[in-house]
Amino acid sequence: MTDKRRVGGFRRSPFYVLSEEDINHLKAEITAIGAEMSVFRFNQGRRTGYVDRKDAINIKGDVFSDKNSIHPRDLMSERAVLAHEYYGHRANRGTLLSEGSWNDEFRASYSAAKDAPNLSDKDRAYLIMDAVERTKEAGVSIRYNDFMKECLYGY
Repeated sequence: MTDKRRVGGFRRSPFYVLSEEDINHLKAEITAIGAEMSVFRFNQGRRTGYVDRKDAINIKGDVFSDKNSIHPRDLMSERAVLAHEYYGHRANRGTLLSEGSWNDEFRASYSAAKDAPNLSDKDRAYLIMDAVERTKEAGVSIRYNDFMKECLYGY
């Protein structure tokens, strides 16, 4: 079975093998968001994503952004992606939402934007934009709450 929880979009290829330098950079990003290092596994799995049954986050080459895209999911920094997996999916493991469902992905991005420490305003905005994109992709309308407005518009 393929794990449906993944970054998605057109980020760097998941086939890109993380170098030791990449891994050291990502470890610093993990530390910056206050995540438990032992949960993260580098160059394992098919894509970057949380695996419930193993309580692990696989990190692949697709953790890196695509600066040529205009989609918020592609533009999020590595730190935001790590926060999405850790403060979004891992923090909500074992819940009833189906893996990869729009509302599971919405919650992961929203929770990361709200709960992860040391994210830039830009990353919080990209995470909220990603959450909103998940609803649009599912054909669901939502109203922005005050937190979303603050992240997106500064008020």
